[in-house]
Order: sequence, then C-alpha cells, then structure tokens
Amino acid sequence: MEKPELRREFLRVGAVGAVALVWGTPLDADPACEETEDNIEGPFYKAGAPDRETLLEPGTKGAPLVVTGTVMSTDCKPLGGAILDVWQCSADGVYDNSGYTLRGKVHADKNGRYQLRTIQPPPYRVGEGRYRPAHIHLKVSGPGVAVLTTQLYFPGDQYNKTDSAFRQSLVIHPTDGPKGAKIASFDFRLRRA
Repeated sequence: MEKPELRREFLRVGAVGAVALVWGTPLDADPACEETEDNIEGPFYKAGAPDRETLLEPGTKGAPLVVTGTVMSTDCKPLGGAILDVWQCSADGVYDNSGYTLRGKVHADKNGRYQLRTIQPPPYRVGEGRYRPAHIHLKVSGPGVAVLTTQLYFPGDQYNKTDSAFRQSLVIHPTDGPKGAKIASFDFRLRRA
C-alpha cells in the first residue's frame, strides 16, 4: 500500500476501534469492582450470631487465621458499617449448632475495612467418600446493597476439584504472619440493591 492508503486504513481501523470501545463497554466500568461471586449457604447457617471482634475464644483449637479486606459496592464505593455474618466448622470439622462457637458478626469500619480473626478450617466429610474442601461461610451486607451469601476457599485443598460449590474467584491465599498465625486478604464487592 502507498502512504495515503495506509493512512486511510489506519484511520478506518482506529475509528472502528473507538466505536467498539464506546459502545462495547460502559465508560465507568471498573473490573476491580466486579461483583463478588455468590455461593451456597449450606445447611449450618444459624441466625442471631453475636457481634464480635474475633471468633476465637479461650481454648479454641486450630491454626489462627486473620483475614482482612474491604467491603465495597460494585461502583467502587466503600460500605462503611458493613456486616460480615460468619460461620465455619471447628478444627475437628464440626459446626456448633447449639451455640455460637466460630460464629459471629464482624463489623467493617467507616471505610468498609474489616478484620476477621478465626482459625483455618479443615475439609470435612459430608457422606460416604465425599468431602467438602476447607471453607468459611459469610453473609455480607451493607447499606444500599443486596446481601451476598458466599464462601471463602483455600488453595491446594484436594477436595476443591470435586466440590460442586467451589469457585476459584473465592480463594484466599494465607501466608505466614506473626505468632504462628496465617494472614490473608479478600475484598468483597456487593451489588447495589
């Protein structure tokens, strides 16, 4: 092609690309604020969990785990005062259905930041030869957003591959922290109601 033809082709391709960009995606879309994937509630949810700063109680068995992050809306606004209603099994793979051991409501601060202090749960048996991978259940809520019911999973669990509820987008990656605790982070993004 000669130079004028090259120039025309460049302008044509550029114009088509610009139209596709404007019409193809919203201008205010931010992939960092994509809605967090929901997940099954499971049979062990129990309403009425107490407000807590930590799910750990004296004598709680298991490796300490601290998960931190931010709760935001899908338009990237922090959800101050968001509530994380959390429940999980013990280090023995058992849920407390008579009390509130390893259950509680953790409140985010005015900037949507939260800190969940708990233990790293194990996988547990759910039937003959069937197991659930290690996970933590949550119902996350805040002003002006729909309640999110979801779970957090752990990398490398042998049962992730066979669990129909497992979602890669919900995996946290604990690393070594102070005093033998594991630390991880996860940001929740909730859809406006």
